[in-house]
Amino acid sequence: MDESLFLLSLALFTVLAGACSIVFNKAKLPPLIGYLAAGIVIANTMSVMEPGLSAIEMLSDIGLILLMFCIGLEINLSEIRKNGRFAFVVAAVQLPLTVALGFVSGTVMGMGLIQSVVLGTVLSGCSTAAVMSVMTSQNKFTREHMEIIILIIIMQDIGQVIMMSALTPVLAGSSMDVSGLVVLITSIAAFMVISIVGGLKVLPPFINWVAGNVSREVLLVVCLGFAFLMAWISTVAGLSMAIGAFLAGLLISASRDSEIIEGAVDPMKSLFMAMFFISVGMEVRLSTLSENLVTMLLFYLMFAGFLVMTVFLGFWLNGEKGRFGFVSAVSMTAMGEFAFIISKEALDYHVVDDAFYSSIIGAALLSMVCMPLLSRYSEKLWDRGKAACPEKMLAYFGKINGNRDAMYYNFRIATKKTQKRFRKSMAHAYINILAIALVTLVFYVAAPEASVILDDMYGGGTHLWDFALVILNFIVLMPPTKYLVDNIRFLDRLVTGNARRLASRGNDPVASNSMFMKFLDINTYVVVAIIDMAIIAIVPNPLSMSEHIFVALAAAVIVVLIYFRIRDSDRTGVRCGGREDLRVTPAR
Repeated sequence: MDESLFLLSLALFTVLAGACSIVFNKAKLPPLIGYLAAGIVIANTMSVMEPGLSAIEMLSDIGLILLMFCIGLEINLSEIRKNGRFAFVVAAVQLPLTVALGFVSGTVMGMGLIQSVVLGTVLSGCSTAAVMSVMTSQNKFTREHMEIIILIIIMQDIGQVIMMSALTPVLAGSSMDVSGLVVLITSIAAFMVISIVGGLKVLPPFINWVAGNVSREVLLVVCLGFAFLMAWISTVAGLSMAIGAFLAGLLISASRDSEIIEGAVDPMKSLFMAMFFISVGMEVRLSTLSENLVTMLLFYLMFAGFLVMTVFLGFWLNGEKGRFGFVSAVSMTAMGEFAFIISKEALDYHVVDDAFYSSIIGAALLSMVCMPLLSRYSEKLWDRGKAACPEKMLAYFGKINGNRDAMYYNFRIATKKTQKRFRKSMAHAYINILAIALVTLVFYVAAPEASVILDDMYGGGTHLWDFALVILNFIVLMPPTKYLVDNIRFLDRLVTGNARRLASRGNDPVASNSMFMKFLDINTYVVVAIIDMAIIAIVPNPLSMSEHIFVALAAAVIVVLIYFRIRDSDRTGVRCGGREDLRVTPAR
């Protein structure tokens, strides 16, 4: 392209982005809103600059690489190891639940499978820049409170990087074959493990050596060269270039001079990041945005509502007071940078249309405008909500909080061995929940196609195979659901049993009662059957209501057969249920 036109385009774009950012800065909003606004203005008013747009696309790719590189640099691995347990619990609750809620919402709205996954992934993260700028300007958060929230957002970033790694090849192929998905997840895991484990052994010492023997300018060139190299390697591996840049920043963050590197990269990042967000805004047409105003508002309400609920739940499960969790959750309701990155990739691969993309961008802008106001009045919102809540409901919530506090008290007075077993069982319960969700998703995705294949191979009609696959779904769900129920019962008995022993220093008559254990065995499988049947009834499938009754009868037969299997094993002295895991050894 003509050199003078390129310079003119670059000058106009940067000047306009700077002017828009100054305007929004007066309203105490983050600069990236100004960059997006500049892109929207350019796309809708400056058609004469069309030849300069190809250059902006190239510069935006550099901006994306530098943005992800700096996100990786901001992650302090030693800080995560030291204080990351709280943030990990919140993120482990928030991310899967938000993705699941977004997926279900997309399905209800009539979206396809991949579009629903994209929606859930887009809605699951917050903006580090926006949240930090608001918390700093309002000056009402303690340093410890800010560090907790930033750690949670870092965990979200890591989770969204992993999800984006899985999504990129799926978006490129627009398919989600089960066998291909397994290969995809395995290759992503191998790429990331090899990069992180191998890189942490080699790269930080090398960067430390470079920093000690050459100038800072050379150090910056070396680090940026590695970022671009990793971005290229990730594209060769079939992943997004953003993943490689993020991993490069993560590895270099473990070096001695990572803060110096981050400070040196920051000015360059600011320029090219502006180009990236300008290119994002340039995909938005005002006509499309106005036509999809309702969808935009719906996406924003979904994001804010899902985020507040799930983050609040994560804080509550960590034992924090409701007020603290609510204020923290509301202060995070700014849609993250990954919303732009993921939705733009989906648009580029033609997985989503302009209406979806414009609605996401509009919802993100709305979230960044509303978040400062919501954060400022979050405490008043909590107080008014509590005052308006009926007394019976407050008493019920108080009882739930009391049970939670009692559990944490019993946990604190337990021995270190008991605490370790408690955490291990909590981790197992979480894994079991993820396994149940994965099994349900696999059957939901694969069952329609599997019914057609089985009918072609063996005959009988697709509806018969639909019925058989629902029964198979019930059977496959039973092991993870049983392990989950066992872990929940174990957690309850571990904590309360330890408290009783500390109080009486005697034997636990309930734990040693074999009749009680047999009753617990029967009850466990009944609970498992109820949970699995509830999952099958909730998740859409082609069976009618009467056919679901037949499935329930088949489930009852399966439970009875399992019971007789357990009883026969008890008579021969062979245990098959693993109930010994529920016996709590006395604290010493």
